[in-house]
This record gives sequence, structure tokens and C-alpha cells, in this order.
Amino acid sequence: MLSGKSCQFRQQHKTRKSDNYLEKLRKRNADVVGVWNGQKQPSSSIAEAAKALGKEVVYFENGLLPNSTTCDWQGVNFENSLPRNSEFYRQFNSEKSLPNELVPRSPIATKAKGVDSEALPKQYIFVPFQVETDSQIISNSPWIRSMGQFYYHLANVIDKLNDKNIHIVIKEHPSESVRHDSLHHQHKRILFANECNTQLLIEGAEVIVTVNSTVGIESLLLGKRVIALGNACYGIDEVCGRATSEEQLIRMLNNLNLYEANSEVKNGFLNCLYEHYVIPTAWGSVDDKHVEALTKRLLKEDTFSKMVEEAS
Repeated sequence: MLSGKSCQFRQQHKTRKSDNYLEKLRKRNADVVGVWNGQKQPSSSIAEAAKALGKEVVYFENGLLPNSTTCDWQGVNFENSLPRNSEFYRQFNSEKSLPNELVPRSPIATKAKGVDSEALPKQYIFVPFQVETDSQIISNSPWIRSMGQFYYHLANVIDKLNDKNIHIVIKEHPSESVRHDSLHHQHKRILFANECNTQLLIEGAEVIVTVNSTVGIESLLLGKRVIALGNACYGIDEVCGRATSEEQLIRMLNNLNLYEANSEVKNGFLNCLYEHYVIPTAWGSVDDKHVEALTKRLLKEDTFSKMVEEAS
């Protein structure tokens, strides 16, 4: 006998696959279903089917910090359970050292090289491109729908900046199979640096402008100003700037000193991530610390889960 929720799910997803998800989940009779990401197909439908059957869903993703993993009972990326109230993070402010060595990603496809590190301009805005088919763009980017569109906005923005010496330096995402060669020489003050080390590009930049990449968090770790254009879990007042239009981005870049992060809130946010939220060690390199932290999170016995429950 189908429950009301599972009948509703079946009506909303009239496909053989949706019936298949319901049937398989019902046969396994699990109390909890784990999904990777959960914001794009097929994991989003699997999560919905599990909920329709009255099961809890737990979400997994690559970690928000270097060498870490995400495990969250609410969702991942912008849908995660990190509080958006800046005051929450003041309690975690401390002088503890945080990771400051980024883990380079191996490219899955060759890209046009662009400029060498020696040829980088003295002043530049760093822009990390993202994977267009990733859920971060599909689900969490209200006004930037593609990297081509992103470039178009950047070209408009740089022409309207007060500082005519500043450049934009873009690095294409190493996991993106699509190449953006046609964009490489369209604007004299927009450069590509696909073979430059990402940490070097962050450290040399005046500011990092990103849709919602984890490069934003990495840039905060390295003490840089960040402006997020999409929905980002770190898009929190006093942690980073947020621009929801081309015009707003121009105003912010022309008045960067007005958008300094609050060091107490920013450090508290990063410490909360490191000490309490992320599961230590990347999921591909499991160790005892990872297993212990993951077990506590799955049982909701970790400090972060308890704090979120108390705050709700």
C-alpha cells in the first residue's frame, strides 16, 4: 500500500525511474538513505523518494576545506545546515592556526595555457570559473547561468571600474571538460592563467570574485576579500561581500574598503568549519580521524549537530 507522500511523489515524477527508486528503497527497508550532493539528478530524485517513504536522508560532498569531507543531514553547499546568522560565529573566534596550504586539483582535460605566473599583472581581481553543469551553477546561481555569460558581465564591469590599471585574471575549472578558448583574447584587461597555481593566484589578488566556489572559502583562509555572486554557504554578513547584479558588483569593486570582513566573525566562521563542521580527511583517503568524526555525525552525537539542534 502506497503512503500519501509516496503517491504524491509518483504523481509528480511519472517516470519508470521514479517507480524504480521507490521500489528499490522500499525493498531495502533502510531507516536512512545517503546521497551524494542531492541537488541534481539522479540523487535529487532518490532523496525525494526516500523522504516520500518516510526515511531520513543524509547528504555527502567534497569538503569545504582542504582535505575534508562534507556530511550533513540538511543538504550540501547553500542547502547545508551552517547557520547564516553572523552572531553565531563570534563564539568560535580564536587564534588557532587554520589550513593555509591548498590541495591542487589535477585537470581532467587540457586547457589553453594563458599567461605564466611571471606575466601576471601587478593589480588584479581573481575569478575562478566553475563547472557549468555542477549543482552550484544549476541550483545556486540565480543570475550567472554560464561561464560565457559570466565573462560578458566581467567585461562590462572592468570597463566601469575607476582603476584603469586593474585587470581580471580567470582560471578555468580543472574538472570542466568544456574549454573557453574563444574568450581568451576578447578583452585586453581580462587574462586567463590556467596553468598558474590557484593559491598563488589568490595570494596575489586584490579581491576574489566568485559565483559560489569553494575557492571563496579558500580565499578567506588566506586572508583575502571575497565577493560571492551566487548563493553560497559562506555568503554571510561580515564574512564576505555579496553582489546580486552587475551594477552592485561595480559599486563594490569601486569601494572595496567599505566591504572589509569583520575579523572576529570571519575567523569564527572558519574555525567553526574546521573544528566542528567538516569531516577531517578527504573521502578518498579515509583514516581513523575521518571514521570517528563521520560516525559521530551520522549518529548526531558530534558537537556541531548538538549546537544546530539547540539553535533551531
